Amino acid sequence: MDIKLPFNLRYMAVPCILPSIERLEKLEFLYVDNKEPAEIPDVFLDMVNLRHLYFSGSAEFSESCRLRAAKDKNLPINNLQSVSFLFISDEKDEKILKRSPHLYRLKCKFTVFWDSSENTFRHPVFDFLDQLESLSLSFQRRYVSPVYQGYSFTSFPLNLKKLTLRNFDLIWKEMTVIGRLTNLEVLKLHHGSIEKQQWNTSEDEFQNLKFLELDGVPIAQWNASSDHFPRLERLVLRKCNHLNKIPSSLGDIPTLQMIEVHGGKKSLAESARQIEEEQRDNGNEELKFIITRSQFLRRILDNLEWHSKQQLETIF
Repeated sequence: MDIKLPFNLRYMAVPCILPSIERLEKLEFLYVDNKEPAEIPDVFLDMVNLRHLYFSGSAEFSESCRLRAAKDKNLPINNLQSVSFLFISDEKDEKILKRSPHLYRLKCKFTVFWDSSENTFRHPVFDFLDQLESLSLSFQRRYVSPVYQGYSFTSFPLNLKKLTLRNFDLIWKEMTVIGRLTNLEVLKLHHGSIEKQQWNTSEDEFQNLKFLELDGVPIAQWNASSDHFPRLERLVLRKCNHLNKIPSSLGDIPTLQMIEVHGGKKSLAESARQIEEEQRDNGNEELKFIITRSQFLRRILDNLEWHSKQQLETIF
């Protein structure tokens, strides 16, 4: 069933994509509150005024979109600025994204795919998105071919300010690539792994990083000093069950305002308390600590606003 909509509608929130949407030539913002994966019809490729496209569940380009991308050498450039939550499964999806030069925010999940032109398995690349400032990637392991041996990100869009990676396996080369993104301010690593469970940072990396979150990352040793994250303001460690301690020198970062430790080893919490004691002895009363071993307390804190967290001292 279709619904008649005002032709001059600019903003719309719906539970599914309606057939009549192709008549909304002035539509700029579309929010789809879908429970099941949605298909993006090829009419979207011609909606030149559409700027923001959000799906609460995942979405993927329809087969008609993908066929058009494969055959049409003059695929029109669109004006999309933000897209979420998109599933990217092959080079056709990649080609459609290449016609989105104005994208500054992209949230997607992806799998590796067979690229017939290169005769190899690979993952999507995003470095052609010159305006991209925020990128969230989630690797879908269940779709991976058993003959595929791994994936490697050797480049990211240079303009990135915020990067979130989920279900990843990173090697040192990739961590160096991420660390040298000069505009990067926010880095979130969720439920992945780092080569050899050891992270060694250097002073030419993460020079503008303000927020660092490690969630379920199985590193055991972290070697860093205060000049490796010279502008860091907030450090969040969640369920880092292999990590033995926080590098004590991180407490000397002059811009650091908050260290949070949720779960993990007893020694990890103790290292945070030791940093707190050292900073108090040095007269630093500005650096705040939140330390929780309880999952119940952690869930409560997750629901607090940032300005409320700033008022809290250590929670045991």
